Amino acid sequence: MSEGRTPTGVRASRQIPGRFRSPRLESLFIATFVLFGFRVGIRPIGDNSMFTHLRTGIDMARGSGIPRMDSYSFTATGREWVVQSWLPEWTYGWAHRLGGFRLVVLEQALLIGLLVWLVMRLVKAGSPLRTAFGGLIVVGLGFPFWSPRPLLFGAVCMALTITIVEGRRSHWLLIPVVWLWVNSHGSFPLGLVWLGARAVGEAFDWRAWPRDAMRYVGGFAVGLVVAVVNPLGAKLLAFPFTLGDKREAFERIVEWMSPNFQNPPALMFLVLALLLLVRARLSWRDVVPVVAFVAAGLLAMRNLPIAAVVLAPVLGRVLKRPDSLAPFPPAPASRERINRVFALAIVAAFVVFGLSIRTTDPITESGYPVEATTFMEKAGLLTPAHRVAHLDFVGNYLELRYGRRVKVFIDDRYDMYPLDLSRDYRRLLNGYPQWQAILETRRIDVVIWDSELPLTSLLKASGQWLEVYAKGDWVVLRRL
Repeated sequence: MSEGRTPTGVRASRQIPGRFRSPRLESLFIATFVLFGFRVGIRPIGDNSMFTHLRTGIDMARGSGIPRMDSYSFTATGREWVVQSWLPEWTYGWAHRLGGFRLVVLEQALLIGLLVWLVMRLVKAGSPLRTAFGGLIVVGLGFPFWSPRPLLFGAVCMALTITIVEGRRSHWLLIPVVWLWVNSHGSFPLGLVWLGARAVGEAFDWRAWPRDAMRYVGGFAVGLVVAVVNPLGAKLLAFPFTLGDKREAFERIVEWMSPNFQNPPALMFLVLALLLLVRARLSWRDVVPVVAFVAAGLLAMRNLPIAAVVLAPVLGRVLKRPDSLAPFPPAPASRERINRVFALAIVAAFVVFGLSIRTTDPITESGYPVEATTFMEKAGLLTPAHRVAHLDFVGNYLELRYGRRVKVFIDDRYDMYPLDLSRDYRRLLNGYPQWQAILETRRIDVVIWDSELPLTSLLKASGQWLEVYAKGDWVVLRRL
């Protein structure tokens, strides 16, 4: 059978009865990128935010239900806590219950693989090298920020939203995507921002009401209404808009800062993407979303992974060959054999990487005070009789290790903690003059701290604290 176009302009595949069709080289390149994403996701989990997500999910799977109030700290016990990422945490908990942390790692690897596949489908340019080049830019920009945490669910939902719109699929398909997004991560307003920016761009292009784009805006809006049906109700919809009250607390968090231009790997790919786009003749429907999301990425690094997804279809159109809709010439038999070997090698690599989970530790504790914490546990310094001050990421580690048995001073849930606690923590972190009053007011009698930070020297020099442990980067002091 000869190859031709379908009535919609999409190339029909060649089908030879009784013969296995060799995968196209472009598809194999896409599969290679997916393999890379899977390999990145198979790494041990060491993200401190993920530690608290894991602990919350484990407690949920054990029958504790979705927490409504904080139960992990002594500084905010009983304070309302909107667990915005309850659905991913629920999956973490059940994965842990069925297969331990290794199954959680596998879940994250599959999620990153799915995200890369969706992005590569969006950037597909009709040529193996052009698709690989576009994929290198988009994946290079996004993957440093695709860490194992609920943000992955948000990025996948963004990619699904764009896929539905770019593929001109039914706008009703957005409803389940939006429900999943709202119940997984607070980034869901970005989907509506992208749809709105696209609608504005289409209005400029057509000089008319963007009827097509507004259908998808309507589908997304219906999805938001349906998303109210969840265990936490409308609080999930309101959650992203409550963060403005805690803006001061987020100012010092790295992912909420502008990208560091002294550490440019991701920015290099962003600049490369912008150079390609500037040279192209883009429609307003592409220009407006790209400008909006690149600007958001330059304001806060946490927006760069979403910006990468937004850039994918635009780069695909820029890189697409003029003859990309022409029928494929028949592939020589030798090339088909090579492609099949290539495909088998990719499958084998997936299997090898998947099996590697069994031989590696699923959790990495590098950078955390493992030995110091063990000492404190044996010395009885983690009992309810003591109040321990520590760095925020140490709080996440203590939560994963001990759950509710050990109450922490603070962790990275800055959306939940009172603003005055965040301010006190910052003063302790910087060794401000109020440090002594803060420790007394908070009734802190034990401190585990980085030995290089100013507070450690201040405590030692005060004559009121005794050093009971010091090894490596960590020191433990107890009030006399």
